[in-house]
Amino acid sequence: MVGVRAVCGGFGTSVSDCAASVPNLKNIVTIPLPFSERRNLTLGAFYPCNPAARIVRRCFVVTSSSTMAPGVAAADQASPEETFGVSMYPVHRSKVIHIVRHGQGYHNVAGELDHSSYMSWDFTDASLTDLGWQQAEALHAHLDATGIMSQVELVVVSPLLRTLQTAAGVFGGPTLPEGESEESSLMTSGLGKSPHAAISRLNSFKFVANEWCREQNGVHPCDRRSDISFYKKSFPGVDFSEVETDKDTWWHETKRETSQELFARARGFVRWLLKRPESRIAVVSHSSFIFHMCHLFGAECSDVVRKEIQTGFRNCEMRSVVILDRLATGAPSTAFLDFPGGLHYNDLSKKDMDVPDREIVAEDKVPHADSLPTVAQTAWPISDAHSNGKL
Repeated sequence: MVGVRAVCGGFGTSVSDCAASVPNLKNIVTIPLPFSERRNLTLGAFYPCNPAARIVRRCFVVTSSSTMAPGVAAADQASPEETFGVSMYPVHRSKVIHIVRHGQGYHNVAGELDHSSYMSWDFTDASLTDLGWQQAEALHAHLDATGIMSQVELVVVSPLLRTLQTAAGVFGGPTLPEGESEESSLMTSGLGKSPHAAISRLNSFKFVANEWCREQNGVHPCDRRSDISFYKKSFPGVDFSEVETDKDTWWHETKRETSQELFARARGFVRWLLKRPESRIAVVSHSSFIFHMCHLFGAECSDVVRKEIQTGFRNCEMRSVVILDRLATGAPSTAFLDFPGGLHYNDLSKKDMDVPDREIVAEDKVPHADSLPTVAQTAWPISDAHSNGKL
């Protein structure tokens, strides 16, 4: 199992489930505190850097959560009974993901009035409504205003018409200038029930279609995609090489994909994201898939943070999260931005200890991480307050 964690608002969750990977953890005393009494730190990136000293500069993600993991090295022995609820991870192991649900589709309008409309063939591979296009334009303006647009390196999109249209409307350029060939566009004109002008490829980032993030499929015709050969002509700026078949071989007329199958697909998709070289990725998907993907995370967070992760998405809603593989053993897939420091900061082939009669010195003796005591190895007395139930 990949130890992936995610948190809303920009940074990763607790490490409390790390305990399962630490041997010989027995007789651990867990002391819960009300959330109002727990230490709250601002979510953000923590960069320990002292330019005046020859030290190693490393970048981390620091997050606030609900519990401290058994087996994690003691961080505050002055108050051992206090729940720390914060996690730290290397930034190069993480990715910022901007999750977007598609804009309003015609199947959404009909389905809200009568749920049985989702069974209608009239909404096969449903397109955006006029309101759906307006929602996409509003999100585009928001991304420009916040600077997110300039940071995105990759747009991953479900290969259905409404998500492809949303991706083009949100992350694409302006409408194609009159007289310019649509073969060079991101999206051609005249698609769906509310035709839109062709959209240009203003931005430099890549658009990739991935079937792993498509909607829960089967039974509902709105979730049956069109042929990839049609999409390639309609969306010249999207890379469809990740989709294996031209015809939709996933959709079944009488069998709906189960939640367990969707959870498994979501796990596979998250693993795929983690392997990508890009560190800031937008994902344009669907309500049910996003719901299941987000419910893979947040179980050990406070109720507030868990709801920020798991609450269902409105049409064209966007939330930004960070994911990372905290059990990674291989090289990171994203750029490594740490600075090596030391005597040979400009020659990575050498180490400080290679120099005869020299050693790394610090004001205080710094122990190796493996020599630090864990919570299980540290004999902390239980206070009278805890034994009397006052905590």
